[in-house]
Amino acid sequence: MTGDLKIKIQETIDFLPPIPAVMAELLVALNDKDIELEALSHIISKDPLMSMNVLKISNSAFYRLPNKVETVDRAVTLLGIKEITGICITCGTYQALKPSKNVETFDLHDFWRHSVTTGVVARRLSEELGILDHNVLYFLGLLHDVGKVILDRVAHETYKVVIQETLQENITIREVEKRLIGESHDVVGAWLMEKWRLPITFVDVAKYHHSVNETPEDNRAATAIISFADRLSWIHYAGLESNFDVTLLTEHGGYLFLEEVTDIIDEVDLGKFMRELDSANDEIDEMMKILQL
Repeated sequence: MTGDLKIKIQETIDFLPPIPAVMAELLVALNDKDIELEALSHIISKDPLMSMNVLKISNSAFYRLPNKVETVDRAVTLLGIKEITGICITCGTYQALKPSKNVETFDLHDFWRHSVTTGVVARRLSEELGILDHNVLYFLGLLHDVGKVILDRVAHETYKVVIQETLQENITIREVEKRLIGESHDVVGAWLMEKWRLPITFVDVAKYHHSVNETPEDNRAATAIISFADRLSWIHYAGLESNFDVTLLTEHGGYLFLEEVTDIIDEVDLGKFMRELDSANDEIDEMMKILQL
Protein backbone atom coordinates (compact mmCIF):
# COMPACT_ATOMS: atom_id res chain seq x y z
CA MET A 1 0.00 0.00 0.00
CA THR A 2 1.34 3.41 -0.90
CA GLY A 3 2.08 5.81 1.91
CA ASP A 4 -0.39 8.32 0.49
CA LEU A 5 -3.23 5.81 0.47
CA LYS A 6 -2.53 4.64 3.99
CA ILE A 7 -2.56 8.26 5.12
CA LYS A 8 -5.89 8.76 3.31
CA ILE A 9 -7.45 5.76 5.05
CA GLN A 10 -6.18 6.87 8.43
CA GLU A 11 -7.39 10.43 7.80
CA THR A 12 -10.82 9.07 6.87
CA ILE A 13 -11.00 7.11 10.11
CA ASP A 14 -9.85 10.19 12.03
CA PHE A 15 -12.44 12.32 10.23
CA LEU A 16 -15.31 10.01 11.17
CA PRO A 17 -17.42 11.10 14.11
CA PRO A 18 -15.72 10.06 17.35
CA ILE A 19 -17.14 7.23 19.33
CA PRO A 20 -20.46 8.49 20.75
CA ALA A 21 -19.86 10.03 24.18
CA VAL A 22 -22.29 7.69 25.91
CA MET A 23 -20.57 4.71 24.33
CA ALA A 24 -17.14 5.87 25.48
CA GLU A 25 -18.42 6.51 29.00
CA LEU A 26 -20.11 3.12 29.05
CA LEU A 27 -16.93 1.31 28.01
CA VAL A 28 -14.98 3.07 30.75
CA ALA A 29 -17.63 2.11 33.29
CA LEU A 30 -17.48 -1.52 32.25
CA ASN A 31 -13.85 -1.67 33.33
CA ASP A 32 -15.06 -0.99 36.84
CA LYS A 33 -15.76 -4.39 38.36
CA ASP A 34 -17.93 -2.76 41.00
CA ILE A 35 -20.13 -0.85 38.57
CA GLU A 36 -23.79 -0.93 39.49
CA LEU A 37 -26.60 -1.44 36.99
CA GLU A 38 -28.16 1.82 38.10
CA ALA A 39 -25.01 3.68 37.08
CA LEU A 40 -25.11 2.10 33.62
CA SER A 41 -28.75 3.12 33.22
CA HIS A 42 -27.83 6.69 34.13
CA ILE A 43 -25.06 6.79 31.49
CA ILE A 44 -27.32 5.45 28.73
CA SER A 45 -30.16 7.78 29.67
CA LYS A 46 -27.96 10.78 28.90
CA ASP A 47 -28.36 9.99 25.19
CA PRO A 48 -32.01 10.00 24.00
CA LEU A 49 -31.23 8.17 20.74
CA MET A 50 -29.23 5.48 22.54
CA SER A 51 -31.99 5.10 25.11
CA MET A 52 -34.57 4.69 22.36
CA ASN A 53 -32.44 2.06 20.64
CA VAL A 54 -31.96 0.12 23.87
CA LEU A 55 -35.73 0.02 24.39
CA LYS A 56 -36.47 -0.89 20.77
CA ILE A 57 -34.02 -3.77 20.73
CA SER A 58 -35.06 -4.94 24.20
CA ASN A 59 -38.65 -5.18 22.95
CA SER A 60 -37.71 -6.82 19.65
CA ALA A 61 -38.03 -10.44 18.57
CA PHE A 62 -34.31 -10.79 19.29
CA TYR A 63 -34.93 -11.14 23.04
CA ARG A 64 -38.60 -12.22 23.12
CA LEU A 65 -39.09 -10.85 26.60
CA PRO A 66 -42.51 -11.75 28.07
CA ASN A 67 -43.48 -8.17 29.00
CA LYS A 68 -42.86 -4.84 27.33
CA VAL A 69 -39.80 -3.01 28.64
CA GLU A 70 -40.75 0.59 29.41
CA THR A 71 -37.54 2.03 30.90
CA VAL A 72 -33.78 1.85 30.40
CA ASP A 73 -33.44 0.81 34.06
CA ARG A 74 -35.64 -2.21 33.39
CA ALA A 75 -33.78 -3.09 30.19
CA VAL A 76 -30.42 -3.04 31.98
CA THR A 77 -31.81 -5.18 34.82
CA LEU A 78 -33.31 -7.77 32.48
CA LEU A 79 -30.53 -7.99 29.90
CA GLY A 80 -27.40 -7.38 31.94
CA ILE A 81 -24.16 -5.60 31.26
CA LYS A 82 -22.87 -7.62 28.28
CA GLU A 83 -26.06 -7.40 26.26
CA ILE A 84 -26.62 -3.71 26.97
CA THR A 85 -23.01 -3.00 25.98
CA GLY A 86 -23.51 -4.89 22.72
CA ILE A 87 -26.64 -2.90 21.92
CA CYS A 88 -24.92 0.41 22.62
CA ILE A 89 -21.79 -0.47 20.63
CA THR A 90 -23.84 -1.63 17.66
CA CYS A 91 -26.20 1.34 17.55
CA GLY A 92 -23.41 3.81 18.26
CA THR A 93 -21.28 2.38 15.45
CA TYR A 94 -24.19 2.42 13.01
CA GLN A 95 -24.97 6.06 13.76
CA ALA A 96 -21.30 7.10 13.51
CA LEU A 97 -20.87 5.38 10.13
CA LYS A 98 -24.15 6.61 8.70
CA PRO A 99 -23.33 8.67 5.58
CA SER A 100 -24.39 12.25 5.09
CA LYS A 101 -27.31 12.90 2.77
CA ASN A 102 -26.52 12.80 -0.96
CA VAL A 103 -23.23 10.95 -0.38
CA GLU A 104 -22.89 8.02 -2.77
CA THR A 105 -22.16 4.67 -1.14
CA PHE A 106 -22.22 1.01 -2.02
CA ASP A 107 -25.43 -0.85 -1.17
CA LEU A 108 -25.59 -0.24 2.57
CA HIS A 109 -28.91 -2.09 2.89
CA ASP A 110 -27.34 -5.29 1.57
CA PHE A 111 -24.26 -4.69 3.70
CA TRP A 112 -26.19 -4.35 6.95
CA ARG A 113 -28.52 -7.22 6.08
CA HIS A 114 -25.54 -9.52 5.61
CA SER A 115 -24.07 -8.24 8.86
CA VAL A 116 -27.30 -8.80 10.81
CA THR A 117 -27.68 -12.26 9.26
CA THR A 118 -24.11 -13.14 10.27
CA GLY A 119 -24.94 -12.12 13.82
CA VAL A 120 -28.10 -14.23 13.86
CA VAL A 121 -26.27 -17.27 12.45
CA ALA A 122 -23.43 -16.82 14.96
CA ARG A 123 -25.89 -16.69 17.83
CA ARG A 124 -27.62 -19.86 16.65
CA LEU A 125 -24.31 -21.65 16.19
CA SER A 126 -23.24 -20.67 19.68
CA GLU A 127 -26.51 -21.98 21.10
CA GLU A 128 -26.22 -25.20 19.08
CA LEU A 129 -22.65 -25.81 20.25
CA GLY A 130 -23.19 -24.61 23.82
CA ILE A 131 -20.09 -22.41 23.81
CA LEU A 132 -19.46 -18.70 24.46
CA ASP A 133 -22.07 -15.99 25.03
CA HIS A 134 -24.51 -16.22 22.13
CA ASN A 135 -25.79 -12.66 22.50
CA VAL A 136 -22.28 -11.19 22.50
CA LEU A 137 -21.53 -13.21 19.37
CA TYR A 138 -24.55 -11.66 17.72
CA PHE A 139 -23.11 -8.17 18.12
CA LEU A 140 -19.64 -9.32 17.06
CA GLY A 141 -21.18 -10.70 13.88
CA LEU A 142 -23.09 -7.53 13.21
CA LEU A 143 -19.91 -5.41 13.24
CA HIS A 144 -17.35 -7.77 11.71
CA ASP A 145 -17.29 -6.12 8.25
CA VAL A 146 -17.36 -2.39 9.11
CA GLY A 147 -14.03 -1.90 7.35
CA LYS A 148 -15.91 -2.13 4.05
CA VAL A 149 -17.81 1.03 4.92
CA ILE A 150 -14.52 2.85 5.54
CA LEU A 151 -12.95 1.68 2.27
CA ASP A 152 -16.06 2.68 0.33
CA ARG A 153 -15.90 6.13 1.91
CA VAL A 154 -12.18 6.47 1.13
CA ALA A 155 -12.54 5.47 -2.54
CA HIS A 156 -16.17 4.96 -3.54
CA GLU A 157 -15.64 4.72 -7.30
CA THR A 158 -12.80 2.26 -6.84
CA TYR A 159 -14.79 0.23 -4.34
CA LYS A 160 -17.58 -0.17 -6.89
CA VAL A 161 -14.96 -1.79 -9.14
CA VAL A 162 -13.79 -3.94 -6.20
CA ILE A 163 -17.28 -5.37 -5.78
CA GLN A 164 -17.74 -5.82 -9.53
CA GLU A 165 -14.43 -7.64 -10.01
CA THR A 166 -15.03 -9.82 -6.96
CA LEU A 167 -18.24 -11.10 -8.56
CA GLN A 168 -16.82 -11.39 -12.07
CA GLU A 169 -13.54 -13.10 -11.18
CA ASN A 170 -14.94 -15.31 -8.40
CA ILE A 171 -12.14 -14.41 -6.00
CA THR A 172 -12.24 -13.06 -2.48
CA ILE A 173 -13.04 -9.42 -1.91
CA ARG A 174 -9.91 -9.10 0.23
CA GLU A 175 -7.72 -9.96 -2.75
CA VAL A 176 -9.35 -7.30 -4.91
CA GLU A 177 -9.34 -4.73 -2.10
CA LYS A 178 -5.60 -5.19 -1.63
CA ARG A 179 -4.94 -5.04 -5.37
CA LEU A 180 -7.02 -1.95 -6.15
CA ILE A 181 -6.96 -0.01 -2.86
CA GLY A 182 -3.97 -1.41 -1.02
CA GLU A 183 -5.58 -2.67 2.18
CA SER A 184 -8.41 -5.04 3.04
CA HIS A 185 -11.57 -4.40 5.03
CA ASP A 186 -10.61 -6.70 7.90
CA VAL A 187 -7.48 -4.72 8.74
CA VAL A 188 -9.23 -1.36 8.28
CA GLY A 189 -12.15 -2.45 10.48
CA ALA A 190 -9.71 -3.35 13.23
CA TRP A 191 -8.07 0.08 12.90
CA LEU A 192 -11.42 1.75 13.49
CA MET A 193 -12.25 -0.39 16.51
CA GLU A 194 -8.82 0.23 18.00
CA LYS A 195 -9.30 3.97 17.54
CA TRP A 196 -12.63 3.74 19.35
CA ARG A 197 -11.06 1.52 22.03
CA LEU A 198 -13.72 -1.13 21.70
CA PRO A 199 -13.20 -4.40 23.61
CA ILE A 200 -10.33 -6.42 22.13
CA THR A 201 -12.73 -9.18 21.07
CA PHE A 202 -14.35 -6.78 18.57
CA VAL A 203 -10.91 -5.80 17.25
CA ASP A 204 -9.75 -9.41 16.85
CA VAL A 205 -12.96 -10.60 15.19
CA ALA A 206 -12.82 -7.75 12.67
CA LYS A 207 -9.14 -8.34 11.94
CA TYR A 208 -9.03 -12.12 11.77
CA HIS A 209 -12.45 -13.36 10.59
CA HIS A 210 -10.81 -14.30 7.27
CA SER A 211 -7.71 -15.75 8.92
CA VAL A 212 -8.89 -17.61 12.01
CA ASN A 213 -5.60 -19.41 12.65
CA GLU A 214 -3.85 -16.07 13.18
CA THR A 215 -6.26 -14.96 15.90
CA PRO A 216 -4.85 -14.62 19.44
CA GLU A 217 -5.88 -17.70 21.37
CA ASP A 218 -8.24 -15.95 23.79
CA ASN A 219 -10.54 -14.83 20.97
CA ARG A 220 -10.01 -17.60 18.43
CA ALA A 221 -13.21 -19.51 19.21
CA ALA A 222 -15.33 -16.36 18.88
CA THR A 223 -13.57 -15.45 15.62
CA ALA A 224 -14.06 -18.98 14.29
CA ILE A 225 -17.81 -18.81 14.92
CA ILE A 226 -18.09 -15.39 13.24
CA SER A 227 -15.97 -16.58 10.31
CA PHE A 228 -18.10 -19.67 9.79
CA ALA A 229 -21.32 -17.71 10.33
CA ASP A 230 -20.12 -15.21 7.72
CA ARG A 231 -19.88 -18.06 5.20
CA LEU A 232 -23.26 -19.51 6.11
CA SER A 233 -24.80 -16.05 5.90
CA TRP A 234 -23.70 -15.61 2.29
CA ILE A 235 -25.17 -19.00 1.38
CA HIS A 236 -28.44 -18.08 3.07
CA TYR A 237 -28.50 -14.66 1.42
CA ALA A 238 -28.03 -16.24 -2.02
CA GLY A 239 -30.80 -18.75 -1.34
CA LEU A 240 -28.49 -21.69 -1.99
CA GLU A 241 -29.32 -23.78 1.09
CA SER A 242 -31.09 -26.54 -0.83
CA ASN A 243 -28.48 -26.84 -3.59
CA PHE A 244 -25.25 -26.24 -1.70
CA ASP A 245 -22.88 -29.13 -1.01
CA VAL A 246 -22.70 -28.88 2.78
CA THR A 247 -19.65 -31.16 2.87
CA LEU A 248 -17.66 -28.20 1.51
CA LEU A 249 -18.43 -26.33 4.72
CA THR A 250 -16.40 -28.81 6.74
CA GLU A 251 -13.29 -27.53 4.90
CA HIS A 252 -13.87 -23.95 6.11
CA GLY A 253 -11.21 -22.60 8.49
CA GLY A 254 -13.77 -21.57 11.08
CA TYR A 255 -15.35 -25.02 11.08
CA LEU A 256 -11.97 -26.75 11.35
CA PHE A 257 -11.02 -24.77 14.44
CA LEU A 258 -14.41 -25.36 16.06
CA GLU A 259 -13.88 -29.03 15.38
CA GLU A 260 -10.73 -28.83 17.51
CA VAL A 261 -12.43 -27.19 20.49
CA THR A 262 -15.78 -29.00 20.50
CA ASP A 263 -16.84 -32.45 19.35
CA ILE A 264 -20.43 -31.29 19.08
CA ILE A 265 -19.99 -29.54 15.75
CA ASP A 266 -19.52 -32.91 14.03
CA GLU A 267 -23.00 -33.82 15.27
CA VAL A 268 -24.65 -30.71 13.81
CA ASP A 269 -26.74 -31.38 10.71
CA LEU A 270 -25.53 -28.41 8.67
CA GLY A 271 -28.12 -28.95 5.95
CA LYS A 272 -30.94 -28.80 8.48
CA PHE A 273 -29.29 -25.88 10.27
CA MET A 274 -29.17 -23.92 7.00
CA ARG A 275 -32.76 -24.73 6.05
CA GLU A 276 -33.99 -23.56 9.45
CA LEU A 277 -32.44 -20.12 8.91
CA ASP A 278 -35.60 -19.18 7.03
CA SER A 279 -37.25 -18.95 10.43
CA ALA A 280 -34.84 -16.14 11.31
CA ASN A 281 -35.96 -13.82 8.50
CA ASP A 282 -38.53 -12.00 10.64
CA GLU A 283 -35.91 -11.38 13.30
CA ILE A 284 -33.48 -10.08 10.66
CA ASP A 285 -36.16 -7.81 9.18
CA GLU A 286 -36.98 -6.38 12.58
CA MET A 287 -33.36 -5.57 13.39
CA MET A 288 -32.97 -3.92 9.99
CA LYS A 289 -35.93 -1.66 10.78
CA ILE A 290 -34.37 -0.71 14.10
CA LEU A 291 -31.03 0.11 12.47
CA GLN A 292 -32.58 2.19 9.69
CA LEU A 293 -33.38 5.12 11.98
